[in-house]
This record gives sequence, structure tokens and C-alpha cells, in this order.
Amino acid sequence: MSPHPPENRRILVVDDNEDIHDDFRRILAPREDSSDLDELEAALLGGTGTTTPRPPTFELTSAHQGSEALAKVQRALADGVPYALAFIDVRMPPGWDGVETLARIWQEDPRLQAVICSAYSDYSWEAMSTRFGRTDRLLVLKKPFDPVEVRQMASALVEKWNHLARSPAPTSLALLPLSEDVVLLPLLGQVDPERLRQVREALVMGLSSRRARFAILDVTGVPGLGPELAEGLLGAARAVSLAGAELVLTGALPELVRALALLGGEMGGVRTHPTLQSGVAFALEKPR
Repeated sequence: MSPHPPENRRILVVDDNEDIHDDFRRILAPREDSSDLDELEAALLGGTGTTTPRPPTFELTSAHQGSEALAKVQRALADGVPYALAFIDVRMPPGWDGVETLARIWQEDPRLQAVICSAYSDYSWEAMSTRFGRTDRLLVLKKPFDPVEVRQMASALVEKWNHLARSPAPTSLALLPLSEDVVLLPLLGQVDPERLRQVREALVMGLSSRRARFAILDVTGVPGLGPELAEGLLGAARAVSLAGAELVLTGALPELVRALALLGGEMGGVRTHPTLQSGVAFALEKPR
């Protein structure tokens, strides 16, 4: 039995131009098996018959709009076959642009490595850094692109995804019951989108067997939990709401609270308290 799961070489290409999909297929998933041609060439020219090393190939899936890409990512996760990498065009009228598409996809699958492809200056690197925060999961590819550069990006980022997937999983998260109505999830150490995904799963799984009305997420012990992760926290709040409870965030820095307030009108709110003590007191004293 292999000590590691099979390597994931699944790539999602998101572009409204079918010609671009053809280009990616020619570069990353060539169909022609030229081994017979190599042998024929060696026989005719007196070579040794040694074939030229072929570039690595990948399993490509196409999406032509951001909403279609999001649906395919969700389906891949549900089927247990996530994508390792996505190449996403920055302009895809009339739907979401590439940056909005990636933001929505990362809410569902924060492990996905990504390349934004652009022939325009719609977004500077600084603007994308502001949107996504400091991340090592995003690269930018300028059009027209070099096939060698595309292969290098694909090989490096897919290998990175697989390396991270083989790494030991972090310690599991568990809810602590404070009363019949209240559970607590204390969060310690660094937090990134992947960690927030684990938090969301822990909340949903922990609440599924309880009738708790409040789930307290305490981030007092988390350094540098900034506004760039606000959408991830709101995703956790939506998951808690679907489980029939309300998320109470305690110990958050003021800038994160402001970011949540700005997003709350559109995406659903998170109840915040400055300290764990005040959050616990609120939840325990709240009448049914």
C-alpha cells in the first residue's frame, strides 16, 4: 500500500475565450503520443532510439465564467477530488472578473493554488495584495504567455499543493460545552484561510449533535488576525447559522471588527465582544 495518496494533477482553467482553453490543453495536456514517431526518427536517422523527455501532463477542466468555476470547485470538493491549481482570466464579461471569482472560490477551497491571467492593468499586484492579504498561493501571468512559463508555474504549484497535502494535519479542533446552550472554540496560534476552513468544519460538526444557541469563537490568542480574513469568519458565521446557532466572536482586534461590520450588511453579521468573559456572560445570560 502506498504511504501517500495519489498525486493530484487536476487543474481548472477559467476563461471566457475558448481559444485560451485550447492553448492550455496544448501546453499542459497534449493528446499526441509521439513515442512511435521517436522510434521511427531514430531508425531513419540512425539515432539510439532514446526518446526525448516529455513535459509533464495534467488533468484539465474548463470553465467559461466565474459562477461555473465556483460550481465546479464545489462539486470537486463534494466528490473528494479537489483541484490543485486554477488558471483564472482577469476579464470574463458579463460575469465576475477573475479577482472576484478567486475570492469566492477561496471561501470554498482555501487550499487551491491560483494564477491570475491578465493582458490588462485592471488590478495591480498591490491591489490584489490588498484584496487577498499576504499569500503565497497566488501568482500573476501576463498575456500573451510563454508556454514554458505556464508549464513551470503548473509544475511548481501542483507539486506545492501535493507537498502540503502530504504534510501532517494540524491538531483537530473540538468544541467545549459551557452549558446546554453555549459551546466554546478557543483558537490559538497563526490563522490563515485553511485554518478558518478547519474552524468552520469543526463548528458544523460540533454543533450537529447539539442544540446550542451560541458558538463562541475566541481569538484572543491569535496574533495578527486582520481584516483580510473577515470574509472567512463570515463564512464560519453562515455555517453556524445553518446549524441553528449564532457565532459570537471574542477577543478580536478593532480593525477586524470594523471589517466585519462593513461586510455584515451584505453577508450576514457576527456578534462581537471585546473579551471572552463578556462574550460568555452575554451567551449564558441571553434568555431563550
